[in-house]
Amino acid sequence: MCDKYQVVCSRGVVQRTPTLNQLLALACVALLAACATTPSEQAETDPETDLRQAAYDAEADPDVPATVDEDRHIPITEREPDVPEGTPRGTVDVTVRNVFGRELPSRVRLDDAEENRFYREAPEGTLSGEFPEGPYTAYIYVYSDEVPILAHVEEIVVQEGATAQVDVELLEGSHGETPLWAFDQNMNLVLDRVETELGMDREDPSSIPGEPRLEWENRTLSSDAGWYRGELHARSEYGGGTESVGELIERAEGRGLDFLAITDRNTMQSIEDPAYHSDDVVLIPAMEWGTDDRGVALIYGPRTFPHLTHSRIEAQALARLVQVQGGAFVVAHPTFPAAPWQWGLNFANAVEVWLRDWRGVPPLSLEHLDEESREREQGDSGPLVHSVAQAAATGGLSANGQAAVFHNYELQRGLRAGVIGGSMSGGPHIPLGEPATHVYAEELSVEGILEGIRMGRTYISRDPDGPIVRFHADGAQTGQVDVTIGGMIPLGVPTDFEVLVSGARGKKLQVLLDGRPIISKVIEEDNWLTRFTQMPEQYARYQVRIVDIPQERGFGPLEVYALTSPIYAHDVFPVFVDPEEGMQDTWIRIHGAPDLELEEPPEHPEAGHQIQEIDPDWRF
Repeated sequence: MCDKYQVVCSRGVVQRTPTLNQLLALACVALLAACATTPSEQAETDPETDLRQAAYDAEADPDVPATVDEDRHIPITEREPDVPEGTPRGTVDVTVRNVFGRELPSRVRLDDAEENRFYREAPEGTLSGEFPEGPYTAYIYVYSDEVPILAHVEEIVVQEGATAQVDVELLEGSHGETPLWAFDQNMNLVLDRVETELGMDREDPSSIPGEPRLEWENRTLSSDAGWYRGELHARSEYGGGTESVGELIERAEGRGLDFLAITDRNTMQSIEDPAYHSDDVVLIPAMEWGTDDRGVALIYGPRTFPHLTHSRIEAQALARLVQVQGGAFVVAHPTFPAAPWQWGLNFANAVEVWLRDWRGVPPLSLEHLDEESREREQGDSGPLVHSVAQAAATGGLSANGQAAVFHNYELQRGLRAGVIGGSMSGGPHIPLGEPATHVYAEELSVEGILEGIRMGRTYISRDPDGPIVRFHADGAQTGQVDVTIGGMIPLGVPTDFEVLVSGARGKKLQVLLDGRPIISKVIEEDNWLTRFTQMPEQYARYQVRIVDIPQERGFGPLEVYALTSPIYAHDVFPVFVDPEEGMQDTWIRIHGAPDLELEEPPEHPEAGHQIQEIDPDWRF
């Protein structure tokens, strides 16, 4: 089936500053959420009454070791290799200029024969420093918009009592307004000239001097397109867990999962483990990247190791690098008090809005955030600027509920990202796949699952068995599926939506428009179908979630059983494309749903149509 819509303009940098109308609208949403919790519900959110808080405050399982190789939680540029006292040293002088003689802010990296890395900053374009004697490969990075781009590679020898000189004269970026990164066509933070000089592949974003390419098995376990379920956040003994890689994979196989990502903190040792193999589960190479102070991301499928950075700008460059290499960059549990998201990136492929029990994690408060994240417009009296702070200011919710609010604020600002969930299981006492992430993929393989995540074709269920949700749109009102979860419909066109739910009888289905419920219906059958029509006039997001009244103590006013990524309404226009030609060369690829055989519910012709509409009184 061909795609039917094409964006009329290219995708640029996401606008981070909301308009006044957006801020007012978002403030109203936050106010409604704060008022939605009754006094009795507020009593339930007292952290002292929740016995699970201590484990979550540590952001670890109770029996997981407290420290694991702390050195890897330090940005690589701030580490200094251990050098025995008395080691002979020599001097290295570096000068970096453009062809007009202007000195350029730079970073110097020296790699010795033992693969130790020495970093020095040269903010004025010059450096004179002492290093242990021996042969080195010198990598010279020049800053462009505060991002270091590799501009020169040279072999040098450091000798005691001598000076090794490295002089760089840079042509790229010297003329006019063309920035340095414009000379990096494959966006891997290396100048094209450098790749050519070293005989590297300029078309391959993973071809980076001094960075080994990560290799893994990309097996296709099924060539069928469809929805697959799995675990996207688990830890082995390499990164905070108690299980070996083999034991973790065996547990995923026993759980009946289709895919598993082992996300150890700041390491990818798992993919080098001899037991990293499965005939039944797709193993997605991954890691948990970041620090508790700034927050963490989940990185899936990188082709070079994602080193920990020290600045937000470099982190954004890393996110882009991961994506051009075919991977996915996901913001992890952005509102967990133990590690709130404070990197402030402009773009990510998804947000982990659901970690462990929906209501089991205490909320984030503004006191957990640093001063920069608490920034306000107009000094101390204006609205909060950053999404994480706006979410933290939304009371009466669990940390997961606040994460959904964070996601909605980011969508309002122009981000197009799906949702994922994970258990962060570090041992058998935390089941895998609770919650489970469902991904629509063209095939069951690493590349297939990653493509589904990047396209936002995801939804989360409480466990691997469901509920099962299918959410589609017919933008042309032809009676056929045009768009599914993650897709896009045009503005100003009547669009028929269809939701099919299995395994949630007695729960409530809610349709969310820009994060707020517009439809709430009781699900009366095990296999239940409902339809509704909308004609959006401005940018909007439609999501589906399944909720119920909580039966156990916890944080927040409702229990969530499933939550989908959005279907977007955007400024697009219908394009009818010859199925033989396709539509691959647009600035933004809007993937319509493949031909799906919708499972028809039992003979209940009025199902979903005689249900009385109720006031949308639920919030995240």
